[in-house]
Amino acid sequence: MSSTRGETPQRPGHLRELFEYRGLVLNLTRVELKLRYRNSVLGFLWTVLNPLFTLLILAVVFSKIIRFDIPDYPVFLFAGLTSWLMVQQTVTIATASVVNNQALIRRVYVPKLAFPLSNVLARFADHLILSAVLLAAMAVFGRPWTWALLLLPVVIVIHFAFALGLSLLAAVADVRVRDIQHVVAIGFQALFYVTPVFYSSDFVPEKYRTLFLANPFYYFVESFRAPVYGGALPSWGVLGTAALLAAAALAAGSLIFIRKEKDFVFHLS
Repeated sequence: MSSTRGETPQRPGHLRELFEYRGLVLNLTRVELKLRYRNSVLGFLWTVLNPLFTLLILAVVFSKIIRFDIPDYPVFLFAGLTSWLMVQQTVTIATASVVNNQALIRRVYVPKLAFPLSNVLARFADHLILSAVLLAAMAVFGRPWTWALLLLPVVIVIHFAFALGLSLLAAVADVRVRDIQHVVAIGFQALFYVTPVFYSSDFVPEKYRTLFLANPFYYFVESFRAPVYGGALPSWGVLGTAALLAAAALAAGSLIFIRKEKDFVFHLS
């Protein structure tokens, strides 16, 4: 049936629109990766070197000075750090994804979702490399590869959904208030110390356990560390909670981003 004269044509749904603009998303992802390491001698090696330097410092401090009695502590720490960086680095960078592309947004129509999505995809390309290095570290330290590692891709997808949802929320807030970039960075810095990245959750005193379990990052770190360091599947409670948190974050982020994207142009200058 033909449309009524003068009627505004309807754009396709957001998912279909993203699919139609998939070439743009891939190009933005490629550009993001190239710009990050432009004029860098070591290039993509910094994807691994930066976390490894952090790992080395934390491993020395907490295995030699403060002394956590955890077998193969570098692998334990590496697993927790990889999980943490999947969300922390992704959201921190993707927060400014819309603001950084304001010139393009004001000039032509493109689906705004393409900008945070391409940032998240670029970061997870780095994280997949880091995960591969982690698997190699398991072999170096004699940690066995078990069938539980087959769940790791699912866990990474759950991390991706959670990081994308938080990135969408942060990007919307950043359009209106530029201070959000600094708030996000400070917030993650504080959360790092109350998340079992460099210590085991068993070290948390019982009186703080309820508060500790309210930290959503606990479930992501534990679900990632279980198959890597523990050689076993994470508990269904931990994995299920992580999946629900990821679904909630992605749903909330997508809904709010789609509702607010029409106003972006009025706040970008």
